[in-house]
Amino acid sequence: MPVVRFWFSRSETVRNLTYEEGETYADLLLRCNLIPDTVLIFAGDRSVPEDAPVSGEDVTIEETASRG
Repeated sequence: MPVVRFWFSRSETVRNLTYEEGETYADLLLRCNLIPDTVLIFAGDRSVPEDAPVSGEDVTIEETASRG
């Protein structure tokens, strides 16, 4: 299975996630216990929609809402 690297800017942690063809970034965010509507996803300097299929490119996850 392919792997994508998520870098979480708030916690400054990295998580490598396996994914199947056709899975979206929202699918992987839910696996990380994050609500997709509460984050921004960036690949390099461009934003990526949560419903986009995972491309395998490393992404940065910016949490935009408090989880408390």
